[in-house]
Amino acid sequence: MPKKIFISSLAVILASIFFVINDAIINYLSPKNIQFYHFVFYGTPAYLSVPIYLLITKQFKTKMYSTNYYIPLIRGLIFAPLPFITFISLKNISLPEYTTLNMSSPIFAGIFAITLLNEKINFYIVISLLLGFLGLLFVVQPGFENFNIYFLLTLFGAFLITFTTVIVNKYNTVTSTVGYFVYGSLFIHLLSLVLFIIDPLKINFNIFLFITSASIFINLAIFLMLFAFQRSQRYYASVFCLVYLQILWSSIIGIIFFGEYLNYIALIGAFFIVLSGIISIPGQMKQINEQ
Repeated sequence: MPKKIFISSLAVILASIFFVINDAIINYLSPKNIQFYHFVFYGTPAYLSVPIYLLITKQFKTKMYSTNYYIPLIRGLIFAPLPFITFISLKNISLPEYTTLNMSSPIFAGIFAITLLNEKINFYIVISLLLGFLGLLFVVQPGFENFNIYFLLTLFGAFLITFTTVIVNKYNTVTSTVGYFVYGSLFIHLLSLVLFIIDPLKINFNIFLFITSASIFINLAIFLMLFAFQRSQRYYASVFCLVYLQILWSSIIGIIFFGEYLNYIALIGAFFIVLSGIISIPGQMKQINEQ
């Protein structure tokens, strides 16, 4: 088991780096006349390389098999608006702010666990939810001059990410990591193809390299998170806390490349959000042991 935890932890750390690099590239390209569907369309070859590889190596049938195809497809349908949310958010808020608000997923996870999964709450979960909510208030700062309506859009994105994970947990299905990856990204690529046909955009080679790189990073990040989720199983809660490293990576990249940083109040909020996720781990482990 320690080996599984180590491999899963390494996968989450790499995923956290790749997520932030993808977001940084989007942040860099956001002033240019590029929409999310242009971005996804030009990144489609990176996505298609996976099923093409499976076809060439004759692994498509076994790797893409699922006991319930509806679950990964529904997950992909709910996941589809996220590229749009990411693009709009990063055009209007800084990279560190976006990443910090995205780390609110454990708060939504706790709410879903109680309301949808009918899990029993304990002291750790309650404290985690309260700290997480307090952290969000510090970052969003409603009623203050730093408040930005796009903070709420970013939170909605975190809500969708958590909701898709809950669906996978609630309706358990035997699907490989590759299967979840391919099925889960199908709708957004089909939608982007249609929108690109309606509103095409020619780009130069440098922009194409940026988009292709971002596509590779985001696809690798999603794949690694799915891999860690399936490999760590009941220990996923303790491994998942490493995803908070995204706040560190985004802060470093934001300061060095974009001159963006969290103000002191938002930094306190980020601390509470990270603390919320860490405190939730004993509560989640206690629930697992009681099952």
